[in-house]
Amino acid sequence: MTWAPIYVLPNIPLDAAIGCNLAVLAPAHDERVTALKRAHPNFRAFLRRFTDNFGEKFEPCVLLLHASAPESFRHVSAIASFRDAVAIAAISHARAHQLSHPRGMRVLFGEAFAIYPWMLDRNFEDIIGSTPALLGTHLVSSFKGQSSPSVFRTNLNPSAVDQPLLDALLICWRRRYEAAEPEWKDIALMRSLNMAYQASLLPAGTEATFYDVGRILSLWVSAFEILVHPGGNGISNRDKVFDLIEQAPWLIRASRDLAHDTGPAKKLVKRTLASWLYQKLNDSRNDFLHGNPVERDSLVLEIPQRGIFEYAAPLYRIALTAFLPLVYDRPQPSADEPSALGAWLADRMTFTDPQRSAEAALQTVLQPPLDPLAGHTRVTRPAPQNGPSQ
Repeated sequence: MTWAPIYVLPNIPLDAAIGCNLAVLAPAHDERVTALKRAHPNFRAFLRRFTDNFGEKFEPCVLLLHASAPESFRHVSAIASFRDAVAIAAISHARAHQLSHPRGMRVLFGEAFAIYPWMLDRNFEDIIGSTPALLGTHLVSSFKGQSSPSVFRTNLNPSAVDQPLLDALLICWRRRYEAAEPEWKDIALMRSLNMAYQASLLPAGTEATFYDVGRILSLWVSAFEILVHPGGNGISNRDKVFDLIEQAPWLIRASRDLAHDTGPAKKLVKRTLASWLYQKLNDSRNDFLHGNPVERDSLVLEIPQRGIFEYAAPLYRIALTAFLPLVYDRPQPSADEPSALGAWLADRMTFTDPQRSAEAALQTVLQPPLDPLAGHTRVTRPAPQNGPSQ
């Protein structure tokens, strides 16, 4: 058996497989999954026993691990890190597009990538349920799987994934779990992705309050801080996150402008809009976690009238751009080679487009909201004294 099914994910319909040569998320129609269904009737029966909450049948996608994967990749931490990388590459990209073009159905929350707690055993006989709250076995014939009642099963196609980011993350993922003694940078990245995935989940269910949103913001700030922690007895803080963000290889001129006041009121420093946004996240985290007085309006940005949590994922992409770093470094062919030059330009555009989308998303913090009746931006109150200037 070349590929082994490890988990199923019932909340995310896929057009095509996503992953690498060691691990993939594959739709049920993928040839690797169909081969497993032919070889193991119980596996086919298991996949066919899923419905949504209204009885519509579907087959979930499957997380597959290649037989050549070292034993360390079979540990739950490695598998979860793979899922985290895929989820963040998809969600950060979707959030960026949602800010710039707020329409359509997109994968915006981590529940889409939730791993189902029940799965067939290695012998394809019975199903095993395993979470911190349960451990049990049962018969496939009695099983009735369901997708989450909290999110739509929104289709994800390859173009909706930030592929340059995912490729870079999976290189680090492989290096982290192959190494007998992994580097701190790779450990920090996997920990940060784990926190970012948790931050991408719904704040709560039907009973969600703005306190729940504040908690989610706190997880996002933690994801940033883990990235910049130097290891050992070192510390991570807001200024180190500023330093990381400022290193990003900006593609939009306005993104690199040092025009926005950050820092304490008595010692303001001009930094990029991205750093200003991170300070807003950090200040909100401090207020919520320290029990300071908070109001619902504190989560809404003045000019765009959007929730600040909407900007966290694209901003995290900027931090990852600087951390990895994500730079297109293929040498440019000579103008005497028009075919090679054209291919190079197309490849560079494909590589830089997600970064440009993230930067454009952050720039919407300077844009008043659209008037749904008039179809143009409407005038809002001016920005606060230490806010972004237009």
